[in-house]
Amino acid sequence: MDTNTITKLITTIAIAAIPIIGAYFIKVILGNKQVVNLIQVLSPLAKDAVVAMQKLGVTNYLEGEAKKSGAVKIVTQSLTALGFSNADNNLIKNAVEKEYALLINELDHTYPQITEEQVKAQEQAAQQQSELAKADELAKAQQALADAQAKVNALQN
Repeated sequence: MDTNTITKLITTIAIAAIPIIGAYFIKVILGNKQVVNLIQVLSPLAKDAVVAMQKLGVTNYLEGEAKKSGAVKIVTQSLTALGFSNADNNLIKNAVEKEYALLINELDHTYPQITEEQVKAQEQAAQQQSELAKADELAKAQQALADAQAKVNALQN
């Protein structure tokens, strides 16, 4: 083989490899852009999810882990809706924890959480209210019965 043939062969291989190498670089660049977009979208979504779960804790007793898993679920669903179906679960958990740590003082002040004792007290109050309503209804029914009995007695005489 002469050097001219070898040069042509190398040139042909290089020309054939350029689109393959270009496609690879485009894939890497687009992949990095998708990661950048994910990071830009993740923080606001995590913040909104943390606030939503904290608001839910005002009326429902939720433990910390339940709030965290709820927030992670909200963020995961939101990312899937935005087209980020392969987001790393640990990345989402870390973003939720970061936002919670940043917002904890403000959230506790704005949305005071219901405690387990408060839930029990609410249940007892509701049960007592229900019992009072039943007793009141029973008294009204007994009065109606007494009135009806008096009317029957009056008609019989």
